[in-house]
Amino acid sequence: MTASRFLFTVFPTTETQALQWWLVDGGALKAKGCDVDPMLAAGLKRASDEGGMSASDQYEDVQGDEGALTTIALMPSVHGVVRWHERIDDLTEQQLLAAARVAARQHSLDRENVHIAAVLDGSGQAVTVVAGRDIMASGLLKLKALGIDPDGIVPAGWLIAPPEDTLVEADFGFEKLLRGAQVIAPDEPDLRAVVVGDRAVTVLSAEAVDGVLASIGSDDADSRAASLSLNLRSGDFAKKVRRAITERQKRILGWLAAALVVITLLIPVIHLAKYHSAASTADEAALAAAKPVVGEVESAEEANRLLSEQLIQKNRGNIAFPVPASALFSAVQQAPGVSIEKISYRRDGTVSAGLSAVRAEDINIALIAMQKAGFVITATPRTDATGATKADITVRAP
Repeated sequence: MTASRFLFTVFPTTETQALQWWLVDGGALKAKGCDVDPMLAAGLKRASDEGGMSASDQYEDVQGDEGALTTIALMPSVHGVVRWHERIDDLTEQQLLAAARVAARQHSLDRENVHIAAVLDGSGQAVTVVAGRDIMASGLLKLKALGIDPDGIVPAGWLIAPPEDTLVEADFGFEKLLRGAQVIAPDEPDLRAVVVGDRAVTVLSAEAVDGVLASIGSDDADSRAASLSLNLRSGDFAKKVRRAITERQKRILGWLAAALVVITLLIPVIHLAKYHSAASTADEAALAAAKPVVGEVESAEEANRLLSEQLIQKNRGNIAFPVPASALFSAVQQAPGVSIEKISYRRDGTVSAGLSAVRAEDINIALIAMQKAGFVITATPRTDATGATKADITVRAP
């Protein structure tokens, strides 16, 4: 909280319509009052405003001043109970605060429905403030309806510097309280004798109370932080921070989006270039491998054609034995009951074979399979002395 302009208002805990408020600017009390709409009464918004934007985010007063504003809600001591806790040696700061929260919850009548804030005071002693969760929720809703989203919710007595051996009586308008070295309590007749005892009580004037609030705006950052450190605006009730994007961040996001689009488009282009390069390399390797056999050629397609012609001339192309033979064996496997009795091969690429089966239909299955595969076949059926069906066939690649 580095702003020097503050709006202090009582944290609403009842259905009271009017709220006490103080407007501090640069360490001076600019205005104060008790009104139904503190924002409007303080000149922080125009009568036509709906109050949807919180005062701490942005305001425009009647005089035309603009700037950031820190809003602090003052919790009455009767609803925000402050306790000091005994020191525990050999514990870290976080452990001390955790132990203080546990102790504060145990001292609460409604342990399951309380909100607790804890801090270490100037002497290193743990201090807690306990408020009902229902009171916190309803009070924040009432302030929101007035366009106030407080940056802090602080016990009113915490703002008063604690005296050493005496007590201070302060009247904030919404509450009269007592403040001591380790005491913040409402100044009620039934409690006064117990709280005061034999200690002297110094009464702060209304001007002195105003001065306490005004000093928050003029204090250095450390003193201001200490005055506002016991903050109930924490945990489940912490203020939601609204983050705005600057023009520079918008430009950066725009460049990042453009870069993402360019990269997305470049990826397939790079892959295509890599594939093209790999294909060119493979073609060059193929031409280099074919050169000793077919000589100088201009393309891989021409090299493949010349190699095929040489294979045919040397009986090593489609007319080689494995081509029609594999087709024959594949077709026979599709026809159960058909067997090959003999097989021979001629240099022109023709495979001659003798097939045997119980029925002629079984042999036809094998012959049809070879025809569908594109092979040229001839078949001469016959029957042997046992009555078995035979066929002398020839198979040739197309």
